[in-house]
Amino acid sequence: MVYEKFRKEVERILEEKAKPLTWNEIKASSTKLKQKAPYHVYVQKLQGDIGLVRFKSAQDREKKTVWALRKWFEEGKFKELLPDKVRFTILSSKKDHAIAANEYWELKRIYPFPYQLNKWDVIEAEVEDFFPEEDKRPDSIRIRGDGIEHLRMIEDEEERIRIAEKISESGEFMHTDAWKGKTLGMTKPRFRCFYFYDSKCQFFCDQSVCVGHDMEVEEQEENIEIKGDRVYFVLEAVEREGGEFIWEKTKVEWCIKSVISLTDPRQRRLVF
Repeated sequence: MVYEKFRKEVERILEEKAKPLTWNEIKASSTKLKQKAPYHVYVQKLQGDIGLVRFKSAQDREKKTVWALRKWFEEGKFKELLPDKVRFTILSSKKDHAIAANEYWELKRIYPFPYQLNKWDVIEAEVEDFFPEEDKRPDSIRIRGDGIEHLRMIEDEEERIRIAEKISESGEFMHTDAWKGKTLGMTKPRFRCFYFYDSKCQFFCDQSVCVGHDMEVEEQEENIEIKGDRVYFVLEAVEREGGEFIWEKTKVEWCIKSVISLTDPRQRRLVF
């Protein structure tokens, strides 16, 4: 099924049922949705296109994942179902916020941060507000600064690569309207040839129409070391003066928040 038909069908069912549903419940309400599990990239796009929110209900002992619409929570509905704590894997940590992946490998901007964490730290954070009024970007979450528990650091390189591949996505979002609200992304260059100069980086994404990107790199305070075969860029949409919503603009500018370079131990190498 092409994405547009998938989007319309999922949105129709959620609007019709008017309550959070599991994927199996959505499928059972449709004659068109046949796949056992939805394509990950489709789900990523739904976050911006229809305001899709996924979580494990706090009132469900089986902790099944449900799908819901962001607007329901903004209207004050179903907030009692939202979990109190969420687990995150840190991919970029700044002075007052971090960019991290949740358990669905969705990128989230979490704040405030009382201290700076490292890449690949895994934390569990108490959530103060899933939909903060002061930051309406759909990928922003306000957490309790005193409610962070450090669980572990992911040291194994193969595990890091598996996680990066789950989060990484097509560069399509850099050539479109950013899916009506998407402000975070992670992608890998088409070729392992990119050029850092001054505070910028030039690279090609995986889209056939790409003639090259030239982006600001915010990771200047850290040493950018390209040590491995696999390189990923964590990107954020550039905020504009006046604080307009990103999706009110036809062209979205992106910057590189973090550079992740990994060495694949399974990659065969020539021995000289």
